[in-house]
Amino acid sequence: MDSDRAPRRLWTTWIAGWTGMLVLALANGTLRALVVQPAIGEEAARRVATAVLLAALTGYVWWLHRRRPIPTARQAWAVGLTWTGLTLAFEFGWGGLVEGLPLSTMLADYDVTAGRIWVLVPIWTAAVPAVVRRLQRLRSADRVGPR
Repeated sequence: MDSDRAPRRLWTTWIAGWTGMLVLALANGTLRALVVQPAIGEEAARRVATAVLLAALTGYVWWLHRRRPIPTARQAWAVGLTWTGLTLAFEFGWGGLVEGLPLSTMLADYDVTAGRIWVLVPIWTAAVPAVVRRLQRLRSADRVGPR
C-alpha cells in the first residue's frame, strides 16, 4: 500500500512545486520590467532575465529535489516534461487569453535568430529535474567514497 502512495506523493509534490517555479518566473519578469529594463534596455534585460531565471530554476529544483528526491531518471524526465507543458500552456494561455497577444508576438520570444534566448527556459525546464537528480546522486556518491 505504501509503495502505491509513493508515486502519488512524488507527483503531488512536484506538480505543486511547479507553482513555486511559476512564482519565480513571475517575480523575475516583474523585476526585469520594473528595474532591469529601464536601466539597460529591453533586449539586454530579456537576456539577463532569462539567465537569472535559469539559475533560479536550478537552485529551486536543487532545493526541492533534496526534500522529495525523484527515484528514477525516467520519472525526472517525466516531471520536467510535465513542468514544460504546464509552463507553455500557462504562457500561451495567459498571453493569448488574458493579455490578448497574437501568437506571432508570443513566438517572437523564441526567435534565436533575433537574439532571443527565452527558448532556453522551456528546454532547461524539461531537463533540470533529471540533471539535478544526476548531480545530487553523483555528489552523494562522492561523499560516501569510491564505488
